[in-house]
Amino acid sequence: MNTIKIKVYGGINAAGGGCGCGCSGCTPADARAEFEAVQADLLKKYGEEALDFEFIDTGDDLHKYPKVQEIIQAGYSFPVIVVDGNPRLAGGMPMESMLKIINEIQAAQ
Repeated sequence: MNTIKIKVYGGINAAGGGCGCGCSGCTPADARAEFEAVQADLLKKYGEEALDFEFIDTGDDLHKYPKVQEIIQAGYSFPVIVVDGNPRLAGGMPMESMLKIINEIQAAQ
């Protein structure tokens, strides 16, 4: 089974905040904390050989990530979750959604 690559891009949304919860008070550090919690739970469930995680703080360098920049400019919120090169989620990392995505990919392998 191939390793599933999960990249989570954090940054500051146009309305402020680092996530899509609507409070405008979240920071990229809050998004990273959510990432780390979800990462730990998913690694516990699937194992390190099944999943490869990376958190990328876009900071002032959003232009270096054109696919993510396009998603944010379309009105979606950070964090943006890219799985195996395909944007899958934006605005948060709900565990239920992550499980569904991973299970779909594993079933197709």
